[in-house]
Formats: sequence, C-alpha cells, structure tokens
Amino acid sequence: MWIQLKAIVLGVWNFLVPFIQMFLTSAGVALANAAMQAVAAVAADNTILANEDKRKAAFDRIVADLTASGIRIGVEVTTSMINGAIEAAVRNQKATG
Repeated sequence: MWIQLKAIVLGVWNFLVPFIQMFLTSAGVALANAAMQAVAAVAADNTILANEDKRKAAFDRIVADLTASGIRIGVEVTTSMINGAIEAAVRNQKATG
C-alpha cells in the first residue's frame, strides 16, 4: 500500500516540477500575470459566448501581451505553457468568484 502511494506521489511530483520551475522564471511570472488578466477580460466580454472562442481570445491576448514584453513565444514560453496558464487562471477565477 505505502509503496503504491509513494509511487503515485512521486509521479505527481515529477509531473509538477517542470511547471513549478517554469513559473519561477521571469517569463513564467509574466505568463501567469498575462493569463490572469486575459481570462478576466474575456470573462467580462459578453460578446464571446463559446468556450473555445473564449480560450482562443485569452490565448491571443496572452501572446500579444508577452510579445509586447519581449518574451519569445515558442522559445521562452510554449503553446502548452500558455494553455496551462489559461486553465490555471480559469480555475483561480472560479474559485475566487
């Protein structure tokens, strides 16, 4: 039982480490901030109804914000990182109301 629990915890930890490391970089901090702002702005926009359209709008806002800050998309921040940041920002927004 303990061996299985240890394996599960270790697996989750190994999965989370790259995300934690990324968010501790300056690009990660900028990404987190851009995602929070983009998700809030898209949520407030009543003209965007479909979830996929909301995700695309948030993604485009984040890319524009990071690019304007000099962060290279595909180098310092990847598409997967942006999508993960959007999901985290949506969960945060739902949790905080």
